[in-house]
Amino acid sequence: MIAGCLPETSALAKAGPDPQQVRRALDLADPNALRLTLYHLTGDPALAAMQTNVTPLWAGALFGYTLAPEHHAGIRDRAYDWLMAHWGEAADPALYELARIRETMELFGHGKLSEAEFRFGAEEAAFADFPREVRWTHRPATEKLAQLKVLIVGAGISGIAAGVHLQQLGIPYTIIERQDDVGGTWNFNNYPEARVDSSSLIYQYKFEKRYKWSEFFASGPETKRYLQHITQKFGVEDSIVFNTHVIAADWDEPGASWIVTVQTRGQDARTIRANFVISASGLFSTPKLPDLPGIENFRGAVRHTTDWRDSDELAGRHVAQIGNGASGAQLMPYIARHAAHVTVFQRTANWVLPMEGYRDRVPSEMHWLFDNLPLYWNWFSYAMHFLNMQLEGLQEVDPEWQKTGGVINSRNDTLRDNVTQFIRERLASRPDLIEKVIPKYPPMARRPTVDNGWYDALLRDNVELVTDPIDHVTQDAIVTKNGRSYACDLIVCAAGFATTRYLWPATYTGRDGATLDRLWGKDGPRAHLGMTMPGFPNFFMFYGPSSQGRAGSFYSMTELWTRYALKAIVHVIESDARIIEVTEAAYEISNENLDRQNKKILWETYGKGFYYLTDKGRSVTNSPFSVADIFSMLYEPDYSQYTMR
Repeated sequence: MIAGCLPETSALAKAGPDPQQVRRALDLADPNALRLTLYHLTGDPALAAMQTNVTPLWAGALFGYTLAPEHHAGIRDRAYDWLMAHWGEAADPALYELARIRETMELFGHGKLSEAEFRFGAEEAAFADFPREVRWTHRPATEKLAQLKVLIVGAGISGIAAGVHLQQLGIPYTIIERQDDVGGTWNFNNYPEARVDSSSLIYQYKFEKRYKWSEFFASGPETKRYLQHITQKFGVEDSIVFNTHVIAADWDEPGASWIVTVQTRGQDARTIRANFVISASGLFSTPKLPDLPGIENFRGAVRHTTDWRDSDELAGRHVAQIGNGASGAQLMPYIARHAAHVTVFQRTANWVLPMEGYRDRVPSEMHWLFDNLPLYWNWFSYAMHFLNMQLEGLQEVDPEWQKTGGVINSRNDTLRDNVTQFIRERLASRPDLIEKVIPKYPPMARRPTVDNGWYDALLRDNVELVTDPIDHVTQDAIVTKNGRSYACDLIVCAAGFATTRYLWPATYTGRDGATLDRLWGKDGPRAHLGMTMPGFPNFFMFYGPSSQGRAGSFYSMTELWTRYALKAIVHVIESDARIIEVTEAAYEISNENLDRQNKKILWETYGKGFYYLTDKGRSVTNSPFSVADIFSMLYEPDYSQYTMR
């Protein structure tokens, strides 16, 4: 049994609900999530016998299990009757028995689950108050804890997760943040139309329940407000030092600690001594600017998407946008609506996929149901988790399918056909654009993005798509290799980030003078499980090399990294040791396994030139393992892979 979190009893104990309000809320409910909720609450076998259908979504990339239409009215009536009969009742602890959760989960539609899939899914459904909580076995005296210090670099999603869990453990910590507010990439990616491409119901921490998202896919400003809310609610904000960056960190072996040199804006550099360092500086923290001859002579403004300024009025402007990845595809339609003209310079076509409900708002009735129907929020969230996890099946190469003439696998090839047809239909009036925007590589070899009006904007009279390579920039134009000049007075760079520059620009020097240049000199960044490296004791890297999950929520990955690192730190403290360091052998074996697994995924074959890979063609961004396997790898540190002293 796990300690669970139902809606507050006080909310249920009010006077009986308005029947019309209940009906309105249930009319908007997902019928299959309702079925699971009621089965979890009642165990009625008639609910298990109801038929579910497989419904394709996201141009066929994903599918959902939906309750057959003939059951919809009946399931809503059942939910109405249960709510009216049980209004105000206290929660039954038996609801959180693992066997009961598993039985309901396997009724969802996918059948039997492995132990890892079940445990991970139960955490994603967030039945426990703190699904990934780290606990003491033997809590040290307060005086001993007060002598410790954990330094976290970065107050984005990962750094905040670490802070919340350290706060629970009572371990002193400080978060160093170079910006003036929390949020990391969601603080400086301030361009219009910035938005997540995962449902808000999974793109959130699992220890915060029933947050009142206004949109199903949260905008950048709303995501930032959410992170501000978390730091305030869980007491993290008082431990953050803003406008401060790390210059260098040097390991002191005799002192078993890191000496970290930091500098706050407008002040002299100073040092902080920390027993442990957690780098949460992130993957998307170093903007990548295009290296274009002559750009220094451009008389207009040059903006990266991380440096958007509202003072740069678009009205009447001739804008050149460089890049069409996730940021560029989101931003361009906005520019097209407000500028006189926009020229989009596309180096490589990107798969821009339709997404159902991408800009829809969350109705107040749905929040009412989350708050008042026990377990519905959990099962609705689990459905979103299951939907997203299907991305893994699009990434794996199927040799047998290829023998029949297929490219990747049946699902991936079907997605490619569906989206190609979608593009041809949307751009039927402009056949000259169709071949320009259909990628030559399979979906998922590069991060796909969601259609935010990209294709509609391409059809506008004031938008021009240019696929000829850029040659140079003049004072007032961009000139392509074919000699054509495109006048502009504002250049917007949507060229992404330098994703292989982990920990940059700080300099880390480990035991016996170990450096990242030396460790990574052969073929780029590596780490054991993406987190630890030999020669760098008491150091944990979040969002490190090859650690991005193939599917699922980034928030969940940060919580998995946090649990692993904090369990290791707790183990060191409880063992009366001072140092933990991954062995060279474990590091090498871990990366050999990673390289072998990468051969089964499409990135290294089809992803050349994209940010997933280094210049040498090795994947250093994504983990090739399934998220369920990552969950198992990170659930508990294997201390035989570490030395402690």
